[in-house]
Parts: sequence; C-alpha cells; structure tokens
Amino acid sequence: MPFIWGEMNTLVCGALLYIDQRLVARLLDERTGPVRLLVRDARRLPEQLRQHTEVIEGDLLDPQVLRQAAQGMDVAYYPVRPLSTDRGFENLSMAFAERFREACIESGVRRIVYFGAQGVRNSSSSLLRGMAGTGEILSARPGEIQTVWLKAGAVIGSGSLFFEMLRHLVRKAPVILSPRWMRRGARPVSIEDAVEFLSGARSLSAVSNVIIDIGAEAVSLEDMLSVTADVMGVKRVFVHVPFTLPRLSSLYLMLLTPLSYRLASTVVQALDAAGSEAAAGAEGPPASHFQRASVIPLRQIIEEAMGDVVHQRVPDRWTDSLVDVSYTFSEDDLDRAVYRDVKTVDFGNLSAGRIFSAVKSVGGKRGWFTFDVLWQIRGLLDKFMGGFGTSVGRRVESDLRIGDMLDVWRVVDLIEDKRLLLEAQMQVFGKAWLEFRIDNRTLTQTAYHVPSGVLGRLYWYSMLPFHAFIFRDMIESIVRRAEQME
Repeated sequence: MPFIWGEMNTLVCGALLYIDQRLVARLLDERTGPVRLLVRDARRLPEQLRQHTEVIEGDLLDPQVLRQAAQGMDVAYYPVRPLSTDRGFENLSMAFAERFREACIESGVRRIVYFGAQGVRNSSSSLLRGMAGTGEILSARPGEIQTVWLKAGAVIGSGSLFFEMLRHLVRKAPVILSPRWMRRGARPVSIEDAVEFLSGARSLSAVSNVIIDIGAEAVSLEDMLSVTADVMGVKRVFVHVPFTLPRLSSLYLMLLTPLSYRLASTVVQALDAAGSEAAAGAEGPPASHFQRASVIPLRQIIEEAMGDVVHQRVPDRWTDSLVDVSYTFSEDDLDRAVYRDVKTVDFGNLSAGRIFSAVKSVGGKRGWFTFDVLWQIRGLLDKFMGGFGTSVGRRVESDLRIGDMLDVWRVVDLIEDKRLLLEAQMQVFGKAWLEFRIDNRTLTQTAYHVPSGVLGRLYWYSMLPFHAFIFRDMIESIVRRAEQME
C-alpha cells in the first residue's frame, strides 16, 4: 500500500546549494507543512527563507547533527547535485549518503528524495560515479525507507552551470568546434521543471523505491548551442570533428567559459556518457508517476533563462554548489595574517551608504577600474593553475551577498554600509583576503595574506609592485564611482 500523504514535515539537507534554494521557496509556497533546513552557514540563507523555516546549522558530515535534523521529519531531501572536482569526492559522497540514510531510518523518516544524473554508471569521472553510487546507497534498504530517485541530464536555467556554459560559448566563439561528444543526445530539464518534480516527489504515490527520468526529449549540445545562438540573435558556425578529443575539449571549455579544467572535463564526460543512456531510453517517464506529464521545450527553457539574466532575476547560482571552496570564516584567520597592505581614503561629505554601494559594484561586467586588464590576466593564470578565473563574474550586477562568487573572490562577510570581506579563490600559495571597511568618514581597504611556506612569501613580495598601483587605484576609484552615482 502506498503512503497517504497529507500535511508533512520536510527536511532539506544542504539547502544552500543551487536548486535547493529554489526548492525551499517552492515548498514554502505550497504550504503543505513545516520545512526544516540543515546548512553549514545560516548567514548565507536569504532572509525570507530564514523567517519561514526552522534552521539547523552544523556539520553535514556529523551523524549526530544529521539525526537531530531528521528527527520528526516525514520526507528528507538529499543535497541536490553538489559540485566537486576533488578526486576523493566519490568516496566522501557515498560515505555521507550512508550516514544520511541511517540517520533518516533511525529518526523515522518515511521517504528520501534524490536528484541524480544520466549517464553516470560507467563514467570515468569520480563526481559522476559518486552520484550513481549515492543513489544506490540511498535506495539500498527499501524495507525500512523509501527512495524516490529522479534523473535528468543538464539542468538549464538562470544561474545554472550548463546555461552559463552555453551562453559563454555562443557569445565568445563565432566558430564552434563540435567533437563527437557534442553531437550525442542528452535529456535537459529546465530549473522550473526540476523544482516542480522535486516538490511533487514528496507526495508521489508509490509502494516501493522508484527511479524516474524527468528530462525533456534528448538533444545534442550542438543543437542546444544552435538554439541559444538563435535566441541571442547571432549566427554561429559549427565545425564537426570526427573524434571525441576529451582533453582538447576540456581545455576549449575552460578558456571560453567560467569552468575550471577539471569541471570542464567532468561536463565532457557527463555529456558523452549521457548520450549512451539517452539512446537506451528513459527509465520510468514522468507521465506514469506525476500529474504533469509534459516538460518545457528547449527553446522556451533558453528564452526564459536569458530573460531572467537580462532582468537580473538570478536568486542563486551554480557556484553555490561548489564544495571545494571555503565558505566558513573566523576573525582569527585575519589575526594570523603575516602580511597586510592597508590603504585609506577620506570620503568627505559622501554618505556611507553611497560609498558601500560603490564597493559592492566592483568586479563582474564593471571590472576592477584602471587595472582591470591585470585582473583578467591574473584570472587567466589562475585558470591554467586549475582555478575558475575572472570569467566566473558575479551572480547579478545589482546585488551581492555572503557566499557569492565575485570573479576570483568569495564573499565571506558582508555588513551593510560597514564591511565587505572577500576571500581569494585563486592560487595564492596560502590564504588571502581583501577587506573594505567604513568607519566614520574613512574607507579602509586591507589585503591580508597568510603564506604557505617559502612559495607563499615569495608570492607576496612578487605582487608588491602590483599592489602599489592596483590597490591605491582601487580605493580612489571606488570613491570616484560613489561621487558619480545618482
């Protein structure tokens, strides 16, 4: 007999990831019961989510924290598609899946909802193999807890990794190389469909574990790029290459998109593998499980995502799902800084709010003032060292919040009209921060560096000539930009 679901208590684990945040907003809109969130850093949650949910802050890998979060819940959402290029992530994700499942069973949770990917069974990517293994572990004890396993290929929507890859490729490459993997089919899904199916999975009528393919009709990456170009109003030429060329393709994506080399390699492997699975046919189409059988067609998906970007409607972004970057911060970190570069300027009669608005506007499309080209070169060097570079940009140009990526920086603290603290996500041979602080009529800009060994110290001294020009220009340019603001 299937469960009879009415009002239910719902846990969303890792609710700061891309898709998870939109899922929580959808669950709150449906008003079908209390929602509890388990997160590492509650500061990163939007105010609306904090006000209308119960928030537990703690280490997601701690079994005790997991049991506390799962207590009294009916349905538990496993974190939706965390991103990692660490070679040990496969083992870590499967170990976490087992702890999550056991905590849910001990706490009486009736159903786990998991969102996996297509084409992961035989992938050479540890991230993709980890996704397959996670689904199998979560589903391993059907007599004690039921698992709804949703599967789809690329998620496309404003802020999604795949959409930003499509947009950057079309914008930057008049001629696009198309190796064999780009012409294999995969089942994309819009972010709206993904959220709707995830939400519907709570009350799905099922008597045992179920695997459901929620993707749209299979389409090749070349066709996706062609549709994206058409929506953007540009013409692009595709040059077919009769080989897969995984390494060259990864380098190509790394240079033209916000992806690092390792993440680009994972995307190539995922699409190549998804093509094989798409050709084999879908597992359990949505029509047989959900009331809504159809999914949004590709062109409409691209048009809606493009419209959201143009109108600055990007509530979250794929960078929110990166688990290899630092999110937590302690003031003790700054106290340990061996090197500091401090610049100050008096901003006179300008308001603190105006100065802070100028501070928050740095980076992205508006760049880093006079020496923006040097920042771009630094970002390119970071790409070749395995990082993401300045092409990551920012979520939207009009807003900044804790957790956002800002080119090669991560926002780790933000106190309105008082402080913005950025942590370097580039290779700095140690740890580095850039702080903007407002006290009375003074703006203070401080670069901190905690070196790692001799290389870290050499790195700091090698950058001093650049600091002399870049950092002085930056603080003065911020005040000039504030003066020009309406």
